[in-house]
Amino acid sequence: MNRDLLRRASRLLDEGIPYAVATIVRCERPTSGKPGNTAIVTPDGTMHGWIGGSCTQSEVVRHALEALEAGKPRLLACGAPGDRPDDLVHVPMSCSSGGKVEIHINPVLPPPVLLVVGASPVGHALLCLGAVAGYATVAAAPADAAMTEAAGSTTEDLARAARRYANRPSGARLFAVVATMGESDEKALSQLFGARPDYLGVVVSHRRMEEVRSVLSAQGVPGRDLDSVHGPAGLDIGASTPEEIAVSILAEIVEQGARPVRVPAGDADTPAAADTGEEAADVPAGPPEAAGWAIDPVCGMTVSVAGSPTSVFRDEAVYFCCEGCRNRFEAAPERYRAEHRFADAPASTPEGSSARRPPPA
Repeated sequence: MNRDLLRRASRLLDEGIPYAVATIVRCERPTSGKPGNTAIVTPDGTMHGWIGGSCTQSEVVRHALEALEAGKPRLLACGAPGDRPDDLVHVPMSCSSGGKVEIHINPVLPPPVLLVVGASPVGHALLCLGAVAGYATVAAAPADAAMTEAAGSTTEDLARAARRYANRPSGARLFAVVATMGESDEKALSQLFGARPDYLGVVVSHRRMEEVRSVLSAQGVPGRDLDSVHGPAGLDIGASTPEEIAVSILAEIVEQGARPVRVPAGDADTPAAADTGEEAADVPAGPPEAAGWAIDPVCGMTVSVAGSPTSVFRDEAVYFCCEGCRNRFEAAPERYRAEHRFADAPASTPEGSSARRPPPA
């Protein structure tokens, strides 16, 4: 990785923005990219650096965004499938160069945020354990001196913080726990729904949780939001002391954190989601809805709808990885229409995008 990319990576880490590092690890000539060529892909779908020609870039961006969402690396094999290991993700590519290239994609994620609301022994213990486990701990008001000292940072305005976290980029994880011990549980939960945390728990008894659900339901909170709350928070391990309860909650957070369950931002059905506030621009959002994906009917590559060369076939837009593929298609569109090239775009698309396919027969 050259110095410019290293500086960019350092800035992204300082700003808490996830990114994926794509590195060519193997190739078969002819290819423009060579082993060691590296690029960074940010959550908005922008590529910085060099991993070869246009034929591979759209696929690298797509898989980088999916790797960020899943939080797991992957190894792409662009070109015709060969005898390489089964753990490779085979990417069809039949561009005129005829080369093959293997690209490793590794997501680099900021520390997950553990947000604890309320001054209580359980909340204090949870912040201490979370810090040891590598979480970026945040204490939200009301918080006492012990909570403030234990947390990495604090926030006095939970609603404002929730709006900011709602616009976190794909791959940035948020785990929130309400530990107000019966004091304004409903208010804290209603504010946190808008943040769309990857985990939302509340330290309550089963009976108290039923009351909380009833109150929030009467306030118009959708059932899906109520069903997402872990209440009582924590795995059932027989915990009794505040420290043991904190251990059970952190264990449940670890279990939940292994699942890519982010909900796309901007869903107006969830309370407080529509009000992004003045801090909405502080954290870049994911790729726009217009940036869907389509199949290039000539080479079979998956390409981004936004910014790709296009043509029109039977009154429908068709997208290509490069001008060369578009020219070949326009010279003989019926040929490519008959060669099974009009396949569905990938079922797994980055958050906030919509798959597109060329027209049916």
